[in-house]
Amino acid sequence: MVNCRWLSGVKFFSLLLFFSVFLPFQALAEESKPSDVRIIIDISGSMKQTDPQNLRVPALNLLVELLPDGSQAGVWTFGRYVNMLVPLSAVDQGWRDQAKNKAQTINSVGLQTNLTEALEKAQWQMGADSGFDHSVILLTDGKLDMTEQGAPADINRREKQRLLTQVLPGYIAAGAKVHTLALSDAADEKMLQQISLETGGLFLKANSADDLLKLFLKAFDRAVPVEQVPMTNNQFDIDDSVQEFTALIFRKSDSQPTTLISPDGARIDENSSRKNDLVRWHKDLNFDLITVKQPQAGQWAAEADIDPDNRVQILTDLKLRVTGLPNNIFAGYPINLEMALTEKDSVLNEKTILALTDLSIKVTAPDGRTGSKLLSDPEVLPDDGIFRESLTRLSQRGEYQIEVLAEGRTFKRKQTLTAMLSEPLSVSVTPDYDQQVLSIAVTPEVENIDTTLSRIIARITSPDESSVIQSMEYSTENNQWLLSLSADKGPGDYGVLLNIRGVTDNGSTFKSKPENIAATFPLVKPGMAIEPEPALKAGESSASGEMEPSADAKPATESETNPEAVAEPSVEPAAEPEPVAEPAVQPEPESEPQSEPEPAVAPDLAAKFEEQQESTDDEAPVEEEGIAWWVYLLLALGNLAVFGGVGYWWFIKRKANSADNDVAKGADEARLPPDLETPEFDESELDGDFDAFSDDSEEEIASPSPGATAGPGGDEGLGLDDDFAIDPDDGDGAADESWGEFDDPFEDDEKKQSDS
Repeated sequence: MVNCRWLSGVKFFSLLLFFSVFLPFQALAEESKPSDVRIIIDISGSMKQTDPQNLRVPALNLLVELLPDGSQAGVWTFGRYVNMLVPLSAVDQGWRDQAKNKAQTINSVGLQTNLTEALEKAQWQMGADSGFDHSVILLTDGKLDMTEQGAPADINRREKQRLLTQVLPGYIAAGAKVHTLALSDAADEKMLQQISLETGGLFLKANSADDLLKLFLKAFDRAVPVEQVPMTNNQFDIDDSVQEFTALIFRKSDSQPTTLISPDGARIDENSSRKNDLVRWHKDLNFDLITVKQPQAGQWAAEADIDPDNRVQILTDLKLRVTGLPNNIFAGYPINLEMALTEKDSVLNEKTILALTDLSIKVTAPDGRTGSKLLSDPEVLPDDGIFRESLTRLSQRGEYQIEVLAEGRTFKRKQTLTAMLSEPLSVSVTPDYDQQVLSIAVTPEVENIDTTLSRIIARITSPDESSVIQSMEYSTENNQWLLSLSADKGPGDYGVLLNIRGVTDNGSTFKSKPENIAATFPLVKPGMAIEPEPALKAGESSASGEMEPSADAKPATESETNPEAVAEPSVEPAAEPEPVAEPAVQPEPESEPQSEPEPAVAPDLAAKFEEQQESTDDEAPVEEEGIAWWVYLLLALGNLAVFGGVGYWWFIKRKANSADNDVAKGADEARLPPDLETPEFDESELDGDFDAFSDDSEEEIASPSPGATAGPGGDEGLGLDDDFAIDPDDGDGAADESWGEFDDPFEDDEKKQSDS
């Protein structure tokens, strides 16, 4: 038997090189472009209050030191005027030294906030064919402000419009992501969110300048994909494939100096690093950044404050690639992650290697809750070497952190990425207790929503388990999509699940499924008791359509709660059935105490039951207790006739619809609901946006029509869980229904016709 331990150490990586040709995967295995990072920093006068310690300087130094050789970067500052602080150039040690020197000149003397021109000038030499992966990290604490003496009164509005319509399209065309960082509540958060949404960037907010370093770090991780190894209790493992590592150690002002301890016990500090050509040490206000070239393999340790943001980034050919996580995520839509180990941009799919590697994922929600899952299984390994996982039910607004960890016998790799769950369209629910109406409104949170192309549909479920799908109508006057929900199906529980497909003015799209809206009718104000319905006379109907017993009915007895007792009157010879009064002829009898309980017979069967008793021979034996057999027979025949008629009608209509579909099968305009038949929509672009309806009884209607319903059933699992979850491997996810107005309503019919 071959001993598997020979895979450890250097021989493990020889094996990696031996398997240099593997099944390629386009999204992961393609050669990555070098990073181009433009950093734009606000130096307006308000920064004196929001950043009194000028922490922008160490934050910039942090990014400068972390940028890898071979990337490209530049720095701009802006107030009233825009200045290229550090020219756009290739990153090397000379560029880093120049950038750190220039960072010392950052101040807060700007008189205005010329954000539009800053983004315009930072777009220099940017293009889709530049050979770089472009990103921008923008920091500001205020609003676009160009107001000055002699300027037009609407100068700010005009500059903002120019930003959205002329500057941002250039970033979108170049595929550049603009990551926006808001410092303080004074920043124009909606506009910054709008910029990041349009370009696919990340929006983050710092409550104080103390958060700047870590915000810059999160934006850097999305702008520049770098490899990391996990650090636990300030200890980390370096394997033979690592050519260089950079350790970031955060320090408190009163903490001891940082010291690195190598696997052989050698101690490296700031002083000794000056004599070591393989060590570069940058000490700043509250962190140390130590780069070690050709590091010794084994376990390293740092004598310093333990901080969860301490990290080690490495330079290596063996990488952990994670794709599929957008910067902006939206409620209710899954995140489909793909993770793989790569060697020189080739995916490792050799099962001997993968079987010795544990791959896990950890998700941290905005409120701090975490969920973890082991993705790898030595018995079930992906043939192409790519591990796939879907994160669903993410619904909490705020910042999510996704950490992927790969642990082999002799190596560890880690990726930590941040994503922001935001809702460009907010949902509000307002009950009207007097009118018994629930008003649902969807309002744009940012200004760049194209209300003519954006669509919102609602699936409404009723107490009878029927459902209807309809488009919400947009009100130009209110700048909202509106829906009124009332108890059209009688009292009980109703549910509304919204499906949003938003389109921005520049053509960016997003999809969202907010949490299920639940309501119980009649609507009752909190703290108020539900008043019982007034008693009705015999023969009258209640709101639910049920007949009420006569006024002389007694309190509930066993005969009222036991169905068998209701259908079985007494047959004792000495007990005569009490006559039932005819309300239309005789006055109501006064309620009197009775010694014998009255049989609780439904009023509409009372007369028939009395006739049956009078016409039956007293001496004849009773063949069956309860209602006569012929009553059941009549009811059965009646039901059979009704269902048969309905079935025949459905068959004829289905046949007619099939014929119509054959005629319209080739017509593009017939494949979308009427309210979506607009020239702006190209149906081919919508393929795959939503799955087909999972229940034939549901139908899509083009405009709100509360009376139109679909058949019962088929609506299980509509609600979205409040919590996020890393889903277990318990199926193909079919139970989590997906639906939407962009489905092809004729798809099911065409499929059935082709099968036949």
